[in-house]
Amino acid sequence: MDLIQAINLFEKLYGSYGSLVVFIGSFVEITPFGFLVPGGLFLAIGGFFSYGGNIHLLSIILPGFFGAWLTFLLAYFLGKKSGATFIRRFKQEKNARVARHLLKQHGGVILTASMMANATRFMVAYIAGVENYNIKKYLFYSATASLTWVSLMTVLGYVAGSERETLERYVATAGLIPWVILIIVLVLISKLVRKMETNENLGN
Repeated sequence: MDLIQAINLFEKLYGSYGSLVVFIGSFVEITPFGFLVPGGLFLAIGGFFSYGGNIHLLSIILPGFFGAWLTFLLAYFLGKKSGATFIRRFKQEKNARVARHLLKQHGGVILTASMMANATRFMVAYIAGVENYNIKKYLFYSATASLTWVSLMTVLGYVAGSERETLERYVATAGLIPWVILIIVLVLISKLVRKMETNENLGN
């Protein structure tokens, strides 16, 4: 089996299990343990394969959205039920202060953006529960944040997928290198987006 065949096989597997992969990846990505699972990369890969392939773009975006949104909802109700217990136990006082400030001092647009940022999103959701933030507003803001983040990561992969034929031609002569470069670029873009979001939120 050559490399192109292996990539095509991986695509078929992604077509069968990709929805589950992106759901779990997006769910874990939003938690404090998100560094263990590259949820953004899973979304980008799904977007890549969905370009001109047998994988529908919505089959990546929708499970990714529900995975991320579920984490936000669980964080909210965890904060509502446990109060500040989690903050003290895991020594998250500093992140909690930032999250509380964002929640109290800024409007819905800033709240939504803060929940997209890697450094604050889980804690903002948790503090929203601790502070008994209006549930209807929270549902709207957290859903908006989830859909925006998931769509952004997926579309990045989709755009990269438009160059798939070019990449496969390079693979014929250069082997694995173009695919490695593609994955590295997607990871770097994902990290850059997170960093920009985090800096913007902290600056506010």
